[in-house]
Amino acid sequence: MNDSSPAPPPGSPETTTAPRVSIGLPVYNGERFLAGAIASILAQTYTDFELIICDNASTDRTGEICRGFASKDPRVRYHCQSRNLGATANFNRCFELASGAYFKWAADDDLLEPRFLEACVQALDNDPGAVLSQSLVKVVDEADRLVEIYDHSAYGTSSPHPSERLSGRLRGTCLEVFGVIRSEVLRESALIQSYIGSDRALLVDLALRGRFALVPEPLFINRDHLGRCTRITRARGDRRHIIAWYDTQLSYHRVLSTWQFHLACLRLIGRHVQSPGERLRCYGQLLVSLRPRTAAYLVLEPLMVVSPRALTLARAIKRAIRRAGGRGSSRLPGSA
Repeated sequence: MNDSSPAPPPGSPETTTAPRVSIGLPVYNGERFLAGAIASILAQTYTDFELIICDNASTDRTGEICRGFASKDPRVRYHCQSRNLGATANFNRCFELASGAYFKWAADDDLLEPRFLEACVQALDNDPGAVLSQSLVKVVDEADRLVEIYDHSAYGTSSPHPSERLSGRLRGTCLEVFGVIRSEVLRESALIQSYIGSDRALLVDLALRGRFALVPEPLFINRDHLGRCTRITRARGDRRHIIAWYDTQLSYHRVLSTWQFHLACLRLIGRHVQSPGERLRCYGQLLVSLRPRTAAYLVLEPLMVVSPRALTLARAIKRAIRRAGGRGSSRLPGSA
């Protein structure tokens, strides 16, 4: 692994004092939007941070773009993997290299308004019971047209009750994973795992341990476009392609992602929720989340390991549920 960021001179603050915030940017062939994403990070009004870029052996201009920023700003540290390890290892490597008390993952196609870090850090400083802070999220398309404003607090993330926070994590999106997180809490988690929906499981872990603080301004811009890796892999219609995006070593495996997600939730409830009554309510929320489509995947996933035809049957069931008036998402159950 190479680090092209310039080394600070001996005795400089960089060698003696860790930055307050670490930002990890995992990237693979992100040349289209990458420069804008990095520029928006470096333009933050809150400046006590390091930017750790982990390049998953890109074959486009990603390395050139990153080295250019690293040569001009000592806060930028560029690391390049010797081969594509998959998103899981690359995401987790960003955190392994971090030294800040707070940590944030960044995406190569998202943007931050200048006050994002300042506001999120202040929210965590002001609320010791919060494990994560995230602003309102402005979701835009590839032409920067507004799609929606996402408010995570609408899903109970600020509730004092773990069961209500869990309910929201089983229903909302996973945009909170790009918030600012307490490193000490994240360090005790399983981070990102190699199955579909592991980012949601990570958020379940965090939500069961504390509240998510809301910054009531749209300071985070999430770009949802067809060129996203997750959209491309899902468009291929085979879960093996999606699993291989998480971990390239699993490209020929069939992973029981729905089972893994729900088993992880059961373990996390047992580990973090001490009150018997609240624990029972958490188990109830998990049971309620088993919509017909999710339940169908729990039944059919083991069959998919034996026969790919089971996936065709699962899709047929999903289409039937939609025709009957179901409100299922276009995403696979348990996916982010």
